[in-house]
Amino acid sequence: MPRIKAASVAEHVAEQEAAVFNAAIALFVERGYEHVTLADIAGRIGLARNSLYRYFPDKAHILLRWFEQEVPRQIERTTAILNRPGTPQDRIVAWARDQLEYAACPEHELMRRIGTLVPELDPAARARLSTAHQRMTQPLLDTLAAAGLPERDRPLVAELIQSLVVGAARHAGREPAAADLTYLDRAVRGLV
Repeated sequence: MPRIKAASVAEHVAEQEAAVFNAAIALFVERGYEHVTLADIAGRIGLARNSLYRYFPDKAHILLRWFEQEVPRQIERTTAILNRPGTPQDRIVAWARDQLEYAACPEHELMRRIGTLVPELDPAARARLSTAHQRMTQPLLDTLAAAGLPERDRPLVAELIQSLVVGAARHAGREPAAADLTYLDRAVRGLV
């Protein structure tokens, strides 16, 4: 039987799971999700690859856990921006600019990647992903309501605004230029 370093087996398992998770996320950020294998993760922490399955069934579930931990931070950030003083349009423009800044962070690539994992996830995990995404979008939908948009139009407008941010991020790369921000601001205001 392998030796454990924690006070109990349960603590050891929790520590190992955390080590797997942290190593995987670090590797995903360093190399990109697609370029990391379970063997890479195991090698980073000195485990046999087959030991990883005790903690996570696959890479997709590791990324899902990261996403679920990231959601509350993103909701808090989004809510703070969208609850600032000013018109709903001004707050949504500020939110879009913030999202563009976030898109320049390496962690954003993980956020983008989560949407492509849906086919790899089991139905329960897909439901968790959907619920988390809805929770992240709700503050924007609430602000669109405050801007006077009809309820039936809010999901489409929210998705269009999010698409504008993604497009601007793709175009701008790591450092958005003043013109990128100007066009983003105009487009968001036009939608709202």
